[in-house]
Amino acid sequence: MDIQLVLQGHASVHAEMQAILAKVPATRLRMRPHADMNSMVWSIWHSIRSEDACISRFVVPTQQVLTTGHWNARMGLPYTGDGFGMSSADVTTLSKLIDIAALAAYGRAVAAQTATVRQYVTNWDMTVPFHADEVRAVYATYADLAPDEVTSTIEYMGSMTKGAYVLKHLYGHTQYHLGEMSAIDGQIAGERFYRW
Repeated sequence: MDIQLVLQGHASVHAEMQAILAKVPATRLRMRPHADMNSMVWSIWHSIRSEDACISRFVVPTQQVLTTGHWNARMGLPYTGDGFGMSSADVTTLSKLIDIAALAAYGRAVAAQTATVRQYVTNWDMTVPFHADEVRAVYATYADLAPDEVTSTIEYMGSMTKGAYVLKHLYGHTQYHLGEMSAIDGQIAGERFYRW
């Protein structure tokens, strides 16, 4: 896997999220077209949180940016997870509460930490999955991981190669949500294309 190419993709999707936060009015960012769709701001928050949760500690051996930078308080949020399994009511609440400027700053901080990934994966065998013992060691090291999530994390990280995991969380997952944001914006506008 060409990590430099992946990092170029990573920079590109982050630049697009930053452009959306800068150019789209806050009322539009917070809007949910209907109960089965997220808001654009929720999708950006979720993309950044997922990257921070999955790359920090497991790939870049340091605490989450969320933790070290006290970003929940700065964004005005009570949620420590990444949004997976979040109720519809919580999606609406987060969309209303989140400080958009702080979210943009959190995104820049996460992108900067993730961009250091090259120095940690140079000698990785990208064709094999994470071993259960590697995951357990991370859980033993970092206090911001819930012990009851060990089994599900081992299963998740063992379901793909290390290369697939890095590619997904540096580029693929965010690219998917950028497509979702286009659909959300299209529903708000009654059109189906990017408006930023």
